[in-house]
Amino acid sequence: MSRRKVISAVIILVILFAFPAPSSGYWVWTPRTGKWVNPKYAVKDTPKEQMKWAMGFYQSGSEYKKAISEFGKLIENYPNSIYSPSAQYYIGRSHEEIEDYYQAFLAYQKTIDKYPYSEKVDEIIERQYKIGGIFLEGQKAKIMGMKILPAMDKAAEILAKVVENAPYGRYSDVAQFKIGEAHKKQEFYEDALMAYQKLIDDYPNSPLVEDAKYQIALCSYYVSRDPYYDQEFTDKAIEEYEKLIKATADIELNKEAMETLARLREKRAKSAFETAKFYEKTKHYKSAVIYYKEIVENYGDTSIAAEARERITELEEKIGYDS
Repeated sequence: MSRRKVISAVIILVILFAFPAPSSGYWVWTPRTGKWVNPKYAVKDTPKEQMKWAMGFYQSGSEYKKAISEFGKLIENYPNSIYSPSAQYYIGRSHEEIEDYYQAFLAYQKTIDKYPYSEKVDEIIERQYKIGGIFLEGQKAKIMGMKILPAMDKAAEILAKVVENAPYGRYSDVAQFKIGEAHKKQEFYEDALMAYQKLIDDYPNSPLVEDAKYQIALCSYYVSRDPYYDQEFTDKAIEEYEKLIKATADIELNKEAMETLARLREKRAKSAFETAKFYEKTKHYKSAVIYYKEIVENYGDTSIAAEARERITELEEKIGYDS
């Protein structure tokens, strides 16, 4: 034996005697991994044994974190095993059991991405859809294991994956509609508009199409209320509500749409009135008359139309027009 090998052996013996293993276990050398391991924490000799070991923790009903660790060991040490897809799936199930829903979603998605042939794919998509619904209903995301932040963004992300994973599946049109709902709850109205429009374009036969059209009109209305947007969005909202009123046979929905349309028309008329007043104040009377006439001709049913008529008469007399 060489001098170097002797020295190495002595060092190992010194370490072992200087730092004895705890009474709960001992360390052994494994040629397969090339490491010293404690059998208590080592992966089992076969993937079947490791799967059985991990399932024991899962089925205990309480040791889900341990189950996640043991299923992870199986995947890491036996990546090509027939048990690996199931192990990845049960990592998702374990996260779901401890209400760590976003990690459950990620684990499920990893199952689809790594093992698309898994027999669990349809069930996984259903579970992802339900998790997306949980976030949509107000579930908070976990940070460091604590539920802290509302997670509408997580709802939109998860539901988008449901649509991507099965674009013509059982939940695709409903998931697409709920993506719009998630954006709307965040007040991302333009993103919501696109999501609802995608439902109409991609799933024209869906029973949710009429609801999507109503939501497009409603989100257009919400955008029009923002002072940072010009009247183009109000005009768009008016157009959407007019189309909705013509298309829907739902009496209650029609009534609500007509009430909102009336508010939009009132807002549009007042905007034109303010523009007319500006031109009148700066003595551009002909331009002012044009805007007052727009109110009378296009928004004659609004509360401000009568005053617009009075201003037209007065200004036309002032600039020498026949009334």
